[in-house]
Amino acid sequence: MKNAILCSAFVLLLVLASACSVKEEQKNPAVEFGKKITFDYAAGFDNGTLFDTTFENAAKEAGIYDPNRVYEPVTVVYGKDPLFPGLQEALLGMKEGEIKNIRIPPQKAYGERIEGSTALIPKEEISNYNSLKINDIVTIATQDGNRINAYVKEIGEENVTLDLNHPLAGQFVQFSVMVRGIE
Repeated sequence: MKNAILCSAFVLLLVLASACSVKEEQKNPAVEFGKKITFDYAAGFDNGTLFDTTFENAAKEAGIYDPNRVYEPVTVVYGKDPLFPGLQEALLGMKEGEIKNIRIPPQKAYGERIEGSTALIPKEEISNYNSLKINDIVTIATQDGNRINAYVKEIGEENVTLDLNHPLAGQFVQFSVMVRGIE
């Protein structure tokens, strides 16, 4: 009889404990496919130079502040909205309030740099060619109808040379990410 009471009490404790852990999981969900997540980040190079952030004060301190930008956490639907692969992998499983520092290789960030990936475009084909500067971004249409961003590499008398690589292609990037919310 005593063993039966102890066994019943043990089963009751297991049921209560499992109910508590389910409630705890619901209170502190993890990032997973289809969930709406909000996060802050600071992104930099291996040498510690910051190149992007959601924190206004950090942008000002690093000398990358843009008065036309709104500095606030990013909100995306995980797995549906675009994030580069290394950041998406790092966010998976994180919980609200969690901070993670990661180093992302080029192939999972802005891609490998492809040497010679340039296009020579006659100036007349670029609507604002009179105001172009080196490193400006120009959107061009490809032969298959897609639109891509390219970076002005050289401005000649008749043509503009565009670099089709992202400016950060080929570089490792460091990210510090903090999950603010998960819905």
